[in-house]
Amino acid sequence: MQGLRRTRGQEQREEQHRTALALGKAHARLGLWRLCDNDECRRSKCCGGDVDQCGARAAPQGWTWLHHVLKGLREGRSRPEAVEAANLATLGYRQRVTVRWKVKGWDPIEFVQLHDGSWEHADVADARPPLDERFVRLAESAWLRTGGPSGRARKV
Repeated sequence: MQGLRRTRGQEQREEQHRTALALGKAHARLGLWRLCDNDECRRSKCCGGDVDQCGARAAPQGWTWLHHVLKGLREGRSRPEAVEAANLATLGYRQRVTVRWKVKGWDPIEFVQLHDGSWEHADVADARPPLDERFVRLAESAWLRTGGPSGRARKV
């Protein structure tokens, strides 16, 4: 009976494997091999090396954002929640605060704390990092919801 139980290490390796598969499929769907300096990658129309390193080299901010989206999905968040968390993590806001007034008719105001420690109105600050539109379409696609991290990839 005890031989059937999985250890935490085994679960982590399985999760890393599923994430690596999802990143490999995402790399192919995004066509990041087109941006590679390696002639072999462009000739074969797929990554010939480490997909994670290639994605980080070809589109650093978008690849980091995609990692955060996948992490949010692994933690059980919905797709919109995972995308929002990825946006905040990639933008690097330290915190988000809402000020509510006890005066009837006054709307709450949201502030975000920037990298340098200063505060800015949330409606003025960027809500989404400047990403290649392909990353956003990938996150909105049915592939990420149904076939991304654990299932089969589908056409977008």
